[in-house]
Amino acid sequence: MQRIFISYSRKDINFVRRLAGDLEKAGYDVWWDLTDLRGGDDWVRVIPEAIKNSDKIIVALSPNSTISEWVEKEYTQALSLRKKIIPIMLEQSSVPFALNTINYIDFTGDDYAASLNNLLTALGYAGEPIVPTMTWSMRLRKYAVPIFIGVLVLLAILSTLIPKPAPVPTATQTQMPTPSALPSTTPISTLTLTESPTVSPTASVTITLTSTITETPTLNPSSTPSATSIPFNRLIFCVNSLYANSINVRSGPGTIYAPMGDPLLVGKCLAFSARNEEATWLQVAPDQPDSTLEQYAGGWIFRELLGLGTFGPIDLPAVTLTPTPTPSETPTITATFTRTPTVTQTLTDTPSPTETETMTPTETSTP
Repeated sequence: MQRIFISYSRKDINFVRRLAGDLEKAGYDVWWDLTDLRGGDDWVRVIPEAIKNSDKIIVALSPNSTISEWVEKEYTQALSLRKKIIPIMLEQSSVPFALNTINYIDFTGDDYAASLNNLLTALGYAGEPIVPTMTWSMRLRKYAVPIFIGVLVLLAILSTLIPKPAPVPTATQTQMPTPSALPSTTPISTLTLTESPTVSPTASVTITLTSTITETPTLNPSSTPSATSIPFNRLIFCVNSLYANSINVRSGPGTIYAPMGDPLLVGKCLAFSARNEEATWLQVAPDQPDSTLEQYAGGWIFRELLGLGTFGPIDLPAVTLTPTPTPSETPTITATFTRTPTVTQTLTDTPSPTETETMTPTETSTP
């Protein structure tokens, strides 16, 4: 069984995990640090030894790995041992100068299976074809179009079942009858009535909506740890880092939490009393053997910085994170509508009678 060593950047771990699984299906013994490094192992000693004992070296090229000093150290060690190196291009990036004379295998396209077969050919594989591992994102892309069509059909069916709203009745105007002319009488002095319009105001009310905007602050939840069980054990671990002389102790189990105390020097040993549920962060216990370390009591340290690797159980009680609301500066705008009546005057013509006197002459005789 040939042994394969994969050199990669931790930021490309999802792709490497899938590739390592497919190579193991083909019968290769794949060495990559997340599965073969144990807590307490000396990376500077173990990784060069693994490269020395491997038959072929795969270098995963990406914008992340081309700037990684650790990846450069790994393929430089492989070149010095005259190991066969097979570069693979995960994302389009520049090829390191030490590897630019070696043809790489392109994995940047959508046909992962074809790229995997090209890699197996370069490794000298002659067995049965390997069915590549299907990830959730690949399944989603495969069935996205049928799901989208099904949703459109379902929405079309629901639209036919929803009843349409009843039509709103419209108002009709009725014309008032006009008054008829009053009859006129003609005596000796004839009185005639004629119509002349007089203006009388009629008030009508118009309602205007005025919006009032109020700002309400919203709360964003933050997480604070709360223990689910009483601590029953204390373990001593020492800070171990190949990349820095000191580390940050966080106020919570994650890099989103603020550092607490002074930077902690590499090599310092502390007592730990708890861990988070995923066992990726450990909580510093109170009453440290060294009184200068009391400033870190209740703080959190990433397990890899303690030489414990990435996975594996830790004999400490777990704590559960409880969300605590913290106010944010983002206002929420709420519109309030107020009815304001406005009086509008409308002029209406109303006929009113006007008296007009007409004189009729009569004849008289004089003796």
